[in-house]
Amino acid sequence: MESEIRDALIERVGETKFGLWFGEGVRLGVSGDGGSVDVQVPNAYFRDWIKGNFARSLAESVKAVTGRSLPLNFSIQDEAPPFRDVEIVPERSEPGEPRPGNTVVVPIPGKPRPRVGSTSPSSSRLPVQGFPNRLAAIAAPGSAPAAPAAPAPGPGTARVMRRLDDFVVGPSTQMAFAAAREMVKTAGRAFNPLVIHGGVGLGKTHLLEAITQGLRHAHPGLNIIHVTAESFTNGFLEAMRTSSLAGFRSRHRGASALVVDDVHFLAAKRATQDEFLHTFNALIERGVPIVLSSDQHPRKIAKLTDELATRFLGGMVIKLDAPDLETRRAILKSKAASRGVNVPAAVIDYIAEHVRTSVRELEGALHCVLAQASLTGKAVTMTIAHAALRETIRNTSQVVALRDVEKAVCSFFQVEGDGLKSDSRVRTLAYPRMVAMYLARKHTGVSYSEIGRFFGGRNHSTVMSAEKKVVGWLKDDAKNPLLPGFENVVDILADLESTLGK
Repeated sequence: MESEIRDALIERVGETKFGLWFGEGVRLGVSGDGGSVDVQVPNAYFRDWIKGNFARSLAESVKAVTGRSLPLNFSIQDEAPPFRDVEIVPERSEPGEPRPGNTVVVPIPGKPRPRVGSTSPSSSRLPVQGFPNRLAAIAAPGSAPAAPAAPAPGPGTARVMRRLDDFVVGPSTQMAFAAAREMVKTAGRAFNPLVIHGGVGLGKTHLLEAITQGLRHAHPGLNIIHVTAESFTNGFLEAMRTSSLAGFRSRHRGASALVVDDVHFLAAKRATQDEFLHTFNALIERGVPIVLSSDQHPRKIAKLTDELATRFLGGMVIKLDAPDLETRRAILKSKAASRGVNVPAAVIDYIAEHVRTSVRELEGALHCVLAQASLTGKAVTMTIAHAALRETIRNTSQVVALRDVEKAVCSFFQVEGDGLKSDSRVRTLAYPRMVAMYLARKHTGVSYSEIGRFFGGRNHSTVMSAEKKVVGWLKDDAKNPLLPGFENVVDILADLESTLGK
């Protein structure tokens, strides 16, 4: 119902005003008794502005969707009392065993109703999370603050699913995007499972949500379970506690598609891993599509059982890397456009050049600039950008030291620092040593001689030779014989540079 109301409202107020005032921080829906329309806003400023400027359009939109004229009932999220969700299990088929099917989340009064998997085209126009809701309340009267962000989802709260159309594709994400689209198209017939891994804030959750949405549209009727690994674990433990494992297993193993975010959370939880393994096997045998995300390659997830790791590797495993400069620019332009804000190219370039590690940090930097402009009542300029991001850029422009390189390489290759600096020429030490020298030269700004002295008292020519060797590997896209699961030296260096914050 909410998605239909939003679509009708867009037709009446336009996309720009809708994006500013009815973003994800504003919830719309018909009350439980059907006697009014619940409008939940982030603060009093939004309440008064919507009442004064959009009440008529909103009422007309509700009437167009419901066929009735309903009063508007406003509530402010920040004034809502603390709440907890109550999960009601559907009617039981046997004592102690819940009937297969989705549970129903009942919101406590005062809590916003969860928005379940909106298929509305307007979802692509919703602002991303992270922009402070309270900034709008102190903006200059008459100014139009940026749209509020959604509150962080609470227990049981379903977030608005993003779509593939919203995903900005670049060289570092092209393969993952293509695989996601193929998974949606074939529902696992081309490859199964699909495992997407990468660092924090690079778009893994976005792709998983987009795949879920895509499967729902392309294959209506699928019973899709989309959960985090933590939710799966908690559900499993609760089922054991309440002697309702049969119902838990029936629900998950009876799914038509399984999407699990942050699967690395299962590490070191042996009982949960065994349960997930049996669920995985049951679904794979039936040809059910499985999509997983992780913060690292399955082979590198510590304390993940070999049984699970090998099954994850049985499909398509794809890594997301940090976006390059052009992709960062495109992401910022897309986010600004979705907010209905015109950001000068110079400001876009400034943010893109200084914030490099993740999409999430890019979004946060853009939000800071827009907030600074809103609070001061000024247009977005380079002066505003410098003032807003001074602290952010100082903290994110990480200075890499030789010890940082040593630590990252030792951790990655599982070698000791003394071995890295030793005279040993065995491949398991020589290769990491050359990689360390290459990274040190690239990121520390230290001279060849200094690097040589740090790594075991070697001379500058040894460091130059190591650098030349690694550059040769990169040009040849050479296979690395040391680490199974990593295709080439490019992947290894990307992983290490991500650790170094580059």
